[in-house]
Amino acid sequence: MNAHPPAQAVPRSGRPNVVIILADDMGYGDLSAYGSRLVETVHIDSIGREGVRFTDGYCTAPLCSPSRAGLITGRYQQRFGFEQQVSSGAFPERRPVRTEDGGLAPLQGDAEFLRRGVPLSEKNFGELFQAAGYRTGVIGKWHLGHGPQFLPHNRGFDHSVVFYGNTSLQATNQDDPEMFSLKVDVHDEYPDVAWTREGLNQIRRNGEIVEVKDYLLHFFRDEALDFIDRNRDQPFLLYFPMNSPVPPLQVPRKYFERLRDSIPVISVRGYNALLLAQDEAVGAVLEKLRSTGLDDNTIVIFVSDNGSATTRPGSNAPFSGGKFNTLEGGIRMPFMMKWSGRIQPGQVFSKMVSTLDILPTVAAACGVSTQAAQALDGVDLLPYLNDQNAGAPHEILYWKLDGHSAVRAGKWKLYLEPRNQVARLFDLEQDPGETVDLAGSHPGIFEELKARYAEWDASLPPRAWTNIF
Repeated sequence: MNAHPPAQAVPRSGRPNVVIILADDMGYGDLSAYGSRLVETVHIDSIGREGVRFTDGYCTAPLCSPSRAGLITGRYQQRFGFEQQVSSGAFPERRPVRTEDGGLAPLQGDAEFLRRGVPLSEKNFGELFQAAGYRTGVIGKWHLGHGPQFLPHNRGFDHSVVFYGNTSLQATNQDDPEMFSLKVDVHDEYPDVAWTREGLNQIRRNGEIVEVKDYLLHFFRDEALDFIDRNRDQPFLLYFPMNSPVPPLQVPRKYFERLRDSIPVISVRGYNALLLAQDEAVGAVLEKLRSTGLDDNTIVIFVSDNGSATTRPGSNAPFSGGKFNTLEGGIRMPFMMKWSGRIQPGQVFSKMVSTLDILPTVAAACGVSTQAAQALDGVDLLPYLNDQNAGAPHEILYWKLDGHSAVRAGKWKLYLEPRNQVARLFDLEQDPGETVDLAGSHPGIFEELKARYAEWDASLPPRAWTNIF
């Protein structure tokens, strides 16, 4: 873990704004900047062209809410017991809660789910920036706990327009002829998960339920634009966790028709149409920053929370695996950042970085102290991007989610399934698809990484709750 460095001295009048855009279940190969030939994501790609595109950028978990807990705190979420999903579905309290052996957990219903979230001992970037005088907002998907002490308007965000659960219906009128809708995997078949706007899927503005008749992706886009407009005269941090391209797969038909001639498979066409709609929403945010004169003094970050599920039409290419496991397809993300005049445009950075680094990077850039936070696992990336530090931001990174774990050190990746007694070693430079196990031919490296993982794992507290899928 990293000690707290002193915040950089940034004059108040010159403090940059921060916009953090998080995609939901977007695969590494979904964007044209990362190799897609199915769709041109020109607006999202522009963030990398005007700044830096990371080739080896990682999330902290191949699953939504633990990944977000790591991103928002700059700490491995396992350090505070947040290893698994905080909730699934619009009404998680209606499902039995079971322990790992299959028995019923001591707490059930609301008593169990209202206790789950980022504990008050942790500070997120909203809390730190708010304390430093920034106007803070979150718009989109929260999924970090829905008990009162975990809600965004009680945890550092002056303004919040969010749903608390893991997804929500994009369009409430499923018979609208102008809307394309398609169920694409088992996620869509679970009752009260994706295809409802009830319960945790309801939209709340600063805690109060609001009725939304608009296409939800566009509603959140407009809320983000309004937040920027209203706060253009003061420094702000906008966290924009988008509700795309996660199911439900619903997209205005105009995007779907745009790809009719180029993508014959209906599900793949619909998914990439949703990427087009998402790209245009990101473009609207970037244009708002330009039109308000804020672009030159705003740090913009785009990243995904985890890879696409392999049962969906998304692409994690060129990697294997996806959401729920710690193969590269589940944890290596499209990840870009720009800051005009401070990050040289057109960079391609090939050393390991993590969403853990977002908080310390923007805090250092904005002169925001992290002293109130626990010791961070992320690092300030700016010295590495500005040729002030020729080393690597991270010597090693760790992952742990339920039955899947991993370690990466340099080019070496240790993949673990502890329950199944699986341990494999991969050379990611030669074998990015993780197809050839080198544990037998490199036993020293294999044993060293296993020991490093065991040491890290032993330093963690027990997970705070268990989900049985």
